[in-house]
Amino acid sequence: MSMDQQLPEQPNFTQPKADDEITLKDIILKIQEWFSIVWPHRIRIIALALTIGLMAALYTKFLTKPTYTASYQLFFEEEGGGMSGAMRLASSFGFSLGGGGGSSSITVQEYLTSRDNIAKALVVDMEKGRLIDRYYAESIAEDDEFAQFFKSNFGSKQRYTDSVITQVHKGLVEGAIGASLNEETGVVSFSVTGEKESFVYDLSKQLISNTEESFIDWKRQKSQDAVDAFQGKVDSLELAIDATLRRLGEYQDQNNALVSSVDKMKQMRLTIDMEALKVAYGEYIKGLEMSKAELMNLEPPFKYFDAPTYPLNKEKGSAAKAGIFGSVITGFLLVLFFIVRVEAKTIMAD
Repeated sequence: MSMDQQLPEQPNFTQPKADDEITLKDIILKIQEWFSIVWPHRIRIIALALTIGLMAALYTKFLTKPTYTASYQLFFEEEGGGMSGAMRLASSFGFSLGGGGGSSSITVQEYLTSRDNIAKALVVDMEKGRLIDRYYAESIAEDDEFAQFFKSNFGSKQRYTDSVITQVHKGLVEGAIGASLNEETGVVSFSVTGEKESFVYDLSKQLISNTEESFIDWKRQKSQDAVDAFQGKVDSLELAIDATLRRLGEYQDQNNALVSSVDKMKQMRLTIDMEALKVAYGEYIKGLEMSKAELMNLEPPFKYFDAPTYPLNKEKGSAAKAGIFGSVITGFLLVLFFIVRVEAKTIMAD
């Protein structure tokens, strides 16, 4: 082959660029385009963003109301799945008193925010009036539909009263009252938050008081059940002991001279039965006395620390944070507005 002869043209293996492929250069160009759109409006964007930020800061500082929080930390000394000492004792003797399932911490946590507890607290006549009246006066606007319903119907009929209580309970649980359980320590954290310090303090105190009373009542009933169970067993054992003593005495009177082994075995059996009854009687007497002692010294299943005192913890939004947040959001929305407006015009023109 001649040196002058041209070699065949090599094929081009470079992939053609797809129309929809985006490169780094395209991104940079688009950013530059957007920057050129926004730049002429920079003064307006900055001015308006600073204005909105300043308004947000002033509103937060002077017009927003602070919130107050009353909090409790509840801890539990009892063990045994929420059962009282009398219930555990009765259970060890084979009595079934019922209602002892669940953990004390869990049941207390649930009861603190329950409708029953809140309903009781709302209608207690306190020094400053009922909490339900104060909730209405301090938390609900006069022109609110619920305020009108409350004013017209609360206390008139049980159905209407229940409806109001349900509505208030829902509002409090969703925004003001909370209880959480630390599963590792078993401590229940309970808090009430609101804009009126005295209302928050009184409501939290009443809810804790109601919970203490309710669980004491529950323990009183269970302790009384245990006392009744032990007393019934003691009474039946006393009858059995009297009957056995009488049989043993009669047998001995009728058989003064025990000769046969059968007679001796009968007397021995009666004597053994008598001793067994005495032992059982002694144990049930102990159980009865312990149950009576618990019934006389009932305490709630929990204690608390860090109880709230005046003045309550007060929180209010940061004016500086509100101002920065307002400025940043306003600036971002204005930048987005100018870019979208130009892009929309371009699309419409095409």
